This record gives sequence, C-alpha cells and structure tokens, in this order.
Amino acid sequence: MRYPNGSDGSGRSRLPRIAIGVVIALISVCSYLAKTSTNEVTGEVQHISISPNQEIAMGLNAAPSMTREYGGATSDQVMARYVIAVGTRVASRSTANKGKYPYKFTVLADAQTINAFALPGGPVFVTVGLLKRMTSEAQLAGVLGHEIGHVIGRHGAEKMAQAELSTGLISAAAVGTSDPNDPNSTRRNAQLAAGIAQLVNMKYGRADELEADAFGLKFMQEAGYDPKGMADVMRILETAGGGKQPEFMSTHPNPGNRLEIINKILADKTTSGDTGEDAFRTNVLDRISGGSAVAVAPIAPRPDDNSAALEAPAPPGNAIHVQELPPEALDTMHLIQSGGPFPFSRDGIEFRNREGRLPAHESGYYREYTVMTPGESDRGARRIIVGDGKEMYFTADHYESFQRIMP
Repeated sequence: MRYPNGSDGSGRSRLPRIAIGVVIALISVCSYLAKTSTNEVTGEVQHISISPNQEIAMGLNAAPSMTREYGGATSDQVMARYVIAVGTRVASRSTANKGKYPYKFTVLADAQTINAFALPGGPVFVTVGLLKRMTSEAQLAGVLGHEIGHVIGRHGAEKMAQAELSTGLISAAAVGTSDPNDPNSTRRNAQLAAGIAQLVNMKYGRADELEADAFGLKFMQEAGYDPKGMADVMRILETAGGGKQPEFMSTHPNPGNRLEIINKILADKTTSGDTGEDAFRTNVLDRISGGSAVAVAPIAPRPDDNSAALEAPAPPGNAIHVQELPPEALDTMHLIQSGGPFPFSRDGIEFRNREGRLPAHESGYYREYTVMTPGESDRGARRIIVGDGKEMYFTADHYESFQRIMP
C-alpha cells in the first residue's frame, strides 16, 4: 500500500531516512575517490589508503596463518629452494624489482588443492597440487610472475579500499530502505546489500586478473623465460580437477576469454626463451613422485602447541630454537637475510644495549628489527637484535629480556 508524502504508514515520513542514506553513500564514495596513490612501477593512480610498508606488514602478519591453512610448507628443501630461485629470477630480472617488495616464495605441502596466491607486500605461495600438474620451469615462472603481478599491481590494497566503499554503500542502502512496518524489509535489504557489494567488487576482480596476466607475461619474458608457458598453464587449469573447478579458478576469477587474451598478447611478442623441462622434472616432478615433496616442514607452534619443544633438545641457557620462535619472527629473519625492505623506518637502526643485557661490544655493533605483533598497529614490543658477528637475539618484552636464537 502506498502512503501519502512518503509516509511509512505510521505517520512518519521516510524522507529523512532516505536523506541520511544518500549522505552516507556520498560520504563513502567521496572518501573512496579521495584515497589515491601513484603506483611506482606502473605510474597508475589507484584508490588506495595504505602505504607499501603497511602492505608489507599486513602480508607478514597473514603469511603464517595462510601457510597453516594449507597444511604447512613442504619439508623438501631441494624443491623449495628451486621454486625460490625461479621466483627470485622473475622478480629480480624484470621491472618487478622497481617495486622493492620483499618477495618470499613458499611451497605449500597440500598435494590436492590446485592453487597459487599472493598476499599484499610480497609473500607468494604455490601448492604441490598445482606444481605436479605443470611440466616446465617456464610454466612455473608464469604462475609466479602472475602472482608477483598482483603484488606490483597492489590489488590487495585496492580490494581493501573497495571493501570500505562496499560497506559504506551497504549501510546507506540499509538506512535509506528500512521500513519498521515491513517484516520483509530486512531480507530485501540484505539481498540489495549483497548485490551492491558484488557489483562493486566483481568488476575489479576480473580486471585485476587480466592485469596480473599481462604483468606475468612481461616479467617472465624479461627474466628470459618463454612466455608461452603462461598459456600452457591456462590450458592445464582448464582441464584440471576432472570436471570440478580447481581452487585456482575460484580464487582467480576467469572472464571466459582469458586464454584468448593471453594468446593475443603473445602474438605481438617474441615467444622464445628458457623452458626448463629437465630442471623442473629433476627438482619438482621426480621429488613429488618420490613422496618427499608433500612432507610438511615444522612451523612455529601455536601458543597451545608444545610439540616442537618436546621434539627438539632444550637450547643452552637463555636461548631459543628457531622452530620455537613465533612465525612473525621467522618472517623478520627472512627480511634480515634478504636485506629488506622493512615495514618500519626504524628497522635496522643501532641498538645501543643501554641496559647491558647483551654481551658488551663497541658502539654500532648491534642492529634492531621489528617483529610484528598480531593485532598491533604499531611496532609492538617484540624485536630481533643482530650483531656484527651474525648472532641474533629475540626479545618479546621490549629489551627487558633476551634469548639467543639457536639453529
């Protein structure tokens, strides 16, 4: 039934609620449009509200939980080092190196899931399930180049800004269309909100995948790989899973003509370069068939998991084994070993040892680095201290106590 003057039937006008909804929507859109950042690699002006250093910190925080979700990292160090070498070649010998992200390549032991993905700031993952379906190093370079493309394109940060916009539009729709006298109003609003969110986010998801494909082709060719490997991967994924959609295809939306677009790009490229079938067979396929690749490497235990402490001999004195460190400390150690970049500007500054809790050395001997604390937006209380002799110490309480890190 229609009520006069925009009434909801109780004599109260719905116009104020609609006006409030419009204001919320306008604020959300204006806020989204105002958050801009110029991509240092592509030159593209993007709607992003966080810095690259914040992206790096987010990726480091999320990496351990994502590793656990896929059953941990493989314990096959030959295969792990091989994937790292291929990923490093793609990242360092291409224009991707202008982004200065601390790429970390991890092979996940999950042999059933066909997937690869990247987190904001540099962590890149590929499952054994996907690796065992490939046949060449060029195909691996294509997958890793695609994921590096997501990092360079800052797609994760863009998604965050889009999610904030979606939330604002959903709130506006809920306020503007609510009707306390209509029992079906809540259900309809939920459907409307879902539709708005899908329209906002789906478009960008497809565009991101095509951009990552283009980046991947560019990066792998600059690194000396045959770019046809990327098209080969798309064909493999189309036939994988025995009729069931692979995980990769659900996390990487396929607009339907993706392979066709890749082939059009390849038509304008010189399609020569390394393929590396023999190296891939030796370092990946032979090891998977031998069963070593699916073994799970030890990961830092959760607070309620004492298994690592029971299996490893106790470290001498006030020390801690590497495998007993929190996962965020392992990420910091990786950044130290690779030379950064680090999430905070004060990472790498001199640690003066004013409290005298570490062995005495000359000025400038020690350097300190942040260990991220989940839930903390700042540096928190955890650090790793590195001496000129390469010794490392972990503090969880802002220099009140230290533990020597043991292998």
